[in-house]
Amino acid sequence: MDLKEALEDRLTEEELDSLVKSFEVIGDIAVIEVPEELEHRKELIGETLMELNSHIRTVLREVSGRKGQFRTRDYEFLAGDENTETLHKEHGCRFRLDPTEMYFSEREAKERERIVDQVEEKEVIMAMFAGVGPFPVRIAREKDVEKIYAVELNPEAYGYLEENIDLNNVEDKIVPIEGDVREVCSEYFGRCDRVIMPLPKGSDKFLGLAMKCLKDEGVINYYSWSEDEDLFKDSEKKVREVAAEEGKSVEIIDRRKVLPYAPGKWKICLDCLVENKDNKNKKRLVGVF
Repeated sequence: MDLKEALEDRLTEEELDSLVKSFEVIGDIAVIEVPEELEHRKELIGETLMELNSHIRTVLREVSGRKGQFRTRDYEFLAGDENTETLHKEHGCRFRLDPTEMYFSEREAKERERIVDQVEEKEVIMAMFAGVGPFPVRIAREKDVEKIYAVELNPEAYGYLEENIDLNNVEDKIVPIEGDVREVCSEYFGRCDRVIMPLPKGSDKFLGLAMKCLKDEGVINYYSWSEDEDLFKDSEKKVREVAAEEGKSVEIIDRRKVLPYAPGKWKICLDCLVENKDNKNKKRLVGVF
């Protein structure tokens, strides 16, 4: 039985039409949207959701979009336990976090799996905007990488990042770094095979830094927002512009729609193979001879 079926005898037809059936589950916390027209039914919706799902301990309602420097949302407590710390499990990894204090999306698990599949043995990786560690921890658990530098600015998220590194026994592979990527990444220029940039808002401002972190050749997993029309065009243009400024050549090796953000707007990913132009020219000369 789904949420709509469970509420058929308790809501009017108009109310049922407004009900959002889908919800996100982070650990044992359910996060659901409740439209304004169902404001007077929000507690009933939260309690019913818990009755249908015995593994859910807490139900929260989204009351704002992502906002601020750390892309957090405002939430309203609807049902269950008011403690919002939870333990989320994903592909054998465990992540302790508080979704009210930091960005984390269970819905991006498949995208994380896609990036993990790309990673090759002995890679050195820069994980910008690492959050509580979903990308670096999954990679470290599943791949034999050399080192992952995980940078996070939000002090609350950084605390959980350190805890999750220990929780998953990957201390030997991940170096947690608290700070702004603009201030700490210079130490890693020219040392990385891959840079992961999962923060879509304003990500273009950090592309130059990401390219500087790469060795003569490397991959950037670049995320941004895009409209339905010409979905990848503007992001590709920006990547090529920054590459030219940095003296790099770039090949877009994959394009992905990750998640819908709003009507007609998507979170997208471009997988970019970036190479120093001088290095590429040397390869061509070697090919001639």
